[in-house]
Amino acid sequence: MLKLIYLITICTFSLSCLSAKEDTLAILTNVTSNGVQKFNIGNSTFLCDAYGVLTLEKLYENSNIDSKCQDTIKNFYKKYPPLKYYTESVLSVQQMYHIEFKNQECVVYAKGQKILSEILLEEGLAVKNPLFKDQEFGYAFDKAQLNARFHKRGLWQEEILGACVDSLYKE
Repeated sequence: MLKLIYLITICTFSLSCLSAKEDTLAILTNVTSNGVQKFNIGNSTFLCDAYGVLTLEKLYENSNIDSKCQDTIKNFYKKYPPLKYYTESVLSVQQMYHIEFKNQECVVYAKGQKILSEILLEEGLAVKNPLFKDQEFGYAFDKAQLNARFHKRGLWQEEILGACVDSLYKE
């Protein structure tokens, strides 16, 4: 708590404060999608993109309109509607979370040392970004993605990755 008060005093909620390498506590105010959440620190509100992963929503956004990728993702969510809002079952609105800022994305610690990106990978709701080169989380991300692939969870059960492979490199 003292660290948060210190950050508030020093930064007065500027964007330069929010991009600092410091660990931060923030209050979750809204879950926009599995990969994007809205947080508050004092009077400052900001969006957090899941660190190091491409969620199904991001793959959908990056693909061409009415492409096989978009159709496959739409059909997946029609078949498994609760997965579209999976992050809402993991995170609680108005709860305080430990977050770190890296490469204009957020590392959100959702379950102890486990971060939201890793959880999304385990459920097959995201794929590790092909350009991801972080040694701190690389092994955990690889393990989570392989586990989802082995158990055919999420995008691995519906051949979504094959339909969306070209959108992986549009980032």
